[in-house]
Amino acid sequence: MSAQLLKQFISSLQQDVQRLDQLSQLLDQQYELMSRRSTEQLEQLNQHTLQLMAALELNHAERDQLLQQFGLQHNRDGMHSLVRRLPASVQQGTRQLLQELTLKARLCHAQNEKSGKLLASQRQLMQKLTGMHSRTSYPAMPL
Repeated sequence: MSAQLLKQFISSLQQDVQRLDQLSQLLDQQYELMSRRSTEQLEQLNQHTLQLMAALELNHAERDQLLQQFGLQHNRDGMHSLVRRLPASVQQGTRQLLQELTLKARLCHAQNEKSGKLLASQRQLMQKLTGMHSRTSYPAMPL
């Protein structure tokens, strides 16, 4: 196992932990802006959020490639196998990084769910106010 590739792998985990912290903050802001219906600010925030999510996705894909270079599957089993192969001095820190990454990803998922529920309730209210109860999409527009 190449020491350089291991450093790259661990650095990738550290970067994603930081990115998930940023994403969590953005999702909190998103919820607040959605609550206030601040569409202009929300559009800007969403662009930033999408960029951050793209960086997370790219890092994840790069880690998958690194796992393949180590001859491991790019899934949870491959990740655990890699951690077991690490020197003892690095194993515990890497396990903690993976746990932190998992917890922060779950937090972001929960925050996103909360925003989704808010959006659904706002949409339901708008449907009641506009009398469009049975419509699930916008009415057809003539060309």
